[in-house]
Amino acid sequence: DLFHIIVHTENLTSGNDIYNFAATAPGSYENLNFGRFVKMFKAFDADGNEIPVENISTNRWKIQYPDRLAKLVYDIEDSFDADTDQPITPMCGTGIDNDFIAFNTFGVLGYFEGLQSIPVKMKIDYDPEWTLGTALDTDANGYFVAPTYDRLADSPVLIGNLTVATTKVDDIDVSVYVYAADTALYASKILNIADNVLQSAGSFIGYSPVPYYKFLFCLIDNEIFQRNNMFGAGALEHSYSSLYVQPATERDLPQLQSTMAHEFMHILTPLNLHSEIIHSFNFAVPTPSEHIWLYEGVTEWESDIMQLRSGLMTPEQYLRQISQKLRINDNFDQNISLSEMSLKVYTPEVRNQFFNFYNRGAVVAALLDIGLLELSKGTRGLREVFLELLNKYGKSKPFPEKDFFDVLVDPEIEQFIDDYIKGTKPLPYEEYFNKLGYKYIKERISEDTRPTFGVGLTMNDKGELAAIMVGEEAQKFGLRDGDVFVSVLGQEVTMETAQAILQQALTMKVGDTYDIVVKRDGEEIKLTGVLLQRKQRHIFEEMEYVSPEQKKFREVWMKNL
Repeated sequence: DLFHIIVHTENLTSGNDIYNFAATAPGSYENLNFGRFVKMFKAFDADGNEIPVENISTNRWKIQYPDRLAKLVYDIEDSFDADTDQPITPMCGTGIDNDFIAFNTFGVLGYFEGLQSIPVKMKIDYDPEWTLGTALDTDANGYFVAPTYDRLADSPVLIGNLTVATTKVDDIDVSVYVYAADTALYASKILNIADNVLQSAGSFIGYSPVPYYKFLFCLIDNEIFQRNNMFGAGALEHSYSSLYVQPATERDLPQLQSTMAHEFMHILTPLNLHSEIIHSFNFAVPTPSEHIWLYEGVTEWESDIMQLRSGLMTPEQYLRQISQKLRINDNFDQNISLSEMSLKVYTPEVRNQFFNFYNRGAVVAALLDIGLLELSKGTRGLREVFLELLNKYGKSKPFPEKDFFDVLVDPEIEQFIDDYIKGTKPLPYEEYFNKLGYKYIKERISEDTRPTFGVGLTMNDKGELAAIMVGEEAQKFGLRDGDVFVSVLGQEVTMETAQAILQQALTMKVGDTYDIVVKRDGEEIKLTGVLLQRKQRHIFEEMEYVSPEQKKFREVWMKNL
């Protein structure tokens, strides 16, 4: 259950005496510190004599005589089942199990100081009866090759009894590799469900920014997640691939489609359009970019609007997506801007706010699109501005981190950026969607009469089940975001019991009280909860009278220009 690594090298100098493991990685936005998983680390010269090494920090090993170094040998534990109080989200990590191996290369392989930009070759020793999926090319000798460590780190690997399926999106060769504990989930089935959304992505982009793309799915049995106390699930984007690690069954397939759409659209940003901070990535020191709202929020907007414009979503379905994002946004801190969230993403207090990039960030992008279309009299929306920026910048030409707002801003939208990206003013969604002929309803009683707890459930970074999205009414009886659930309705709260607790609540009535015990700041607190009436919030409906101007504007909004 270890990765056994041999690194061959030659002609190092005193400036290359440090071997670095990744402290963080592109797209992860978290402190990874893979050096903590190293179990053994030795250095040897060409004659096999051991060279002294020193572990000078969590992620850095100093080689005493780098000019003599011929070989490093080390073992590093996989993160999926590592015994640690700071677990890594699975899609950013590494895993070895009986039936599969899945790893981000930056979680296994390091780089020598000063040599991040030189070519690397990698050979993997694995069961030859297994299938391997990765976006790396191979040479005539069977080595995977990368022009730089950055490209190597940008290429995850999935190995196992995989199923494989292929398609074409414009000129992009797309492959799907699947390891699944549930044999009903296989590559052609996943591709069949996702193909339409991938084709709509091709229409939205309008050209082929990459020659090929690999989807790598590691769909693990839920028992493994529980056994290893794995928290979080989802996907991590890369330039030519994306790695998905999550528990999944056949009923989860529709959600996989949406996730694939989002990750595939990342070939636009940050993988093509990005700042200099992303371009010359600092694996050793987490360095935030102010523009995560662009990388994640705009990408999420793209993954929805492209489905609307291709006919895969009706306007009503699209507006329900906006409504859901606004409801989730309500439960995050409204006093922190998207810019500030970006710049403080590695801090613990903002880490809990990260998910809101996919909500507030996506809605801001939707509003910006409407604003740009109105200003240009229907000739230029956010998609067109984005494609112009891709033409000006790109994979080998980053935009300036500090000056990007000056690059992006038409004078007419400068105030929008100041108010809703740099600032925290309430979003003008009612005003903007009115332009399209949709009215806004803040709240109404749901037709679903079943009671609700008024709180969401998540797994925190310690593997505990905690409260998230605590509504106002639940706050009144004492619940707070981040409270760790100890017991509810007299039952201990675990992954195994959570569903049974929910089912028990659904047999009760609105207004019924229940006992709840939470842990906050290390102290257990007993509360009396109240089952709540379900309500609908942030509803958009078509106006009774839609003017000819609104109809015309809506028609423009619903198509790629």
